[in-house]
Amino acid sequence: MSIKQFQQELAKRMPAPVYLLYSEEYFLLHEAMVSIKQAFADAGDFGLDVFDAASSDDSRPIEEIVDVLNTLPFMSERRVALLFNAQKIKKKEITPIEKYLGNPSASTLFVIFFEGKAKDLNKLFEPAALDRTKSVPLTLYEKDLPAWVAAVAKKKGISFTGDAINYLIIHAGDDLGTLHSEIEKFASWGSDRPVDAADIRAVVYAGAEYDAFSLCKAIEKGDVREAFKIYEKLGKGVEDQMLLGAMNWQYSASGKQFKSAAPTDDKKLSKIYRLLHEADIAVKQSRSFVMDELIIKLSKLQKT
Repeated sequence: MSIKQFQQELAKRMPAPVYLLYSEEYFLLHEAMVSIKQAFADAGDFGLDVFDAASSDDSRPIEEIVDVLNTLPFMSERRVALLFNAQKIKKKEITPIEKYLGNPSASTLFVIFFEGKAKDLNKLFEPAALDRTKSVPLTLYEKDLPAWVAAVAKKKGISFTGDAINYLIIHAGDDLGTLHSEIEKFASWGSDRPVDAADIRAVVYAGAEYDAFSLCKAIEKGDVREAFKIYEKLGKGVEDQMLLGAMNWQYSASGKQFKSAAPTDDKKLSKIYRLLHEADIAVKQSRSFVMDELIIKLSKLQKT
């Protein structure tokens, strides 16, 4: 996982004068910024500056930012300057920073945060300027999600069992912000034992599972009108992605019934999982009427 490189640099107190952290995941960039601010809290209010190119409140003219970068630290070993949302800066405005990269201050740690792909960096910076930074991609691969969840939970003093982590990922999806929010629900966990899958289900998905149970039952009966009525009642109380996760669990729980029956039922279960997976992707792509189409397709499948 490439965020390990960032963690290693942070453990060494980021010795290079300029770092460029880039990622397609806004949450990873924000998490990295918070980690840096915590690690360099000793810089104090006068030694740590945060500039946000996307905010009218925290945005400053590029020339002023460069002036800050060249200012000697006050009551700390190094000045720390963080430039967030660098992708919002226009190419014609980036020249002063590129000049600074050619001769950075030895007493300043300058960290640039860029949301986007590696190829997008070339749209803002000249290749020579990029070569003068220590570029660190922040990427979290799907196979590394369990370790990431465990690490986030550990920071909050919580321990999750392996089954609990897998259950959370299956039902909450791979959106890091959503996963972090669900982990937060256990911040006040008052037990010495680890959080298990049953705890996740009870605390996070109790309401969603009840609605999913009713919805799946209506679909199983082929009652499309009742299924739509249940879905409409949900309103904004349950997000589609969470409902899909709860439906997936409901079908998984009833999977034994399918598998113990005829082979055709086993094939039907596979088709159900495929439809749920396709719907999950469509929801993440912000497509319209995803759940409506899913309800119709699942209801038709029950009649075959």
